[in-house]
Amino acid sequence: MPMSDEERRLLKELELGLIADDPHLAMELLSGYPAPRFRVDLFLGALAGLTGLVLLIAGAGGRIVALVVLGLSLVGLGTGLLLSKFFPGRRKRPERPAG
Repeated sequence: MPMSDEERRLLKELELGLIADDPHLAMELLSGYPAPRFRVDLFLGALAGLTGLVLLIAGAGGRIVALVVLGLSLVGLGTGLLLSKFFPGRRKRPERPAG
């Protein structure tokens, strides 16, 4: 069943609204190729956090201050990398409109 002119117009408005709201998603949908979902920074963040936790526990158990400091640093780095995905706006400051 073919679309009416009104349905075509509404579909075009929806498409233009999507492009205006989220151009990255619109281009991804129009290209037919989804963006890769694996993010290296999340993997490295998890790896750094877990390694840091192991070093932190080993350093505290053996009373080795250098391992505790290194482990705590790696836990902080890993947490920062993991949380950067959930708070993407913290990386860039949006420009304020003039006026």
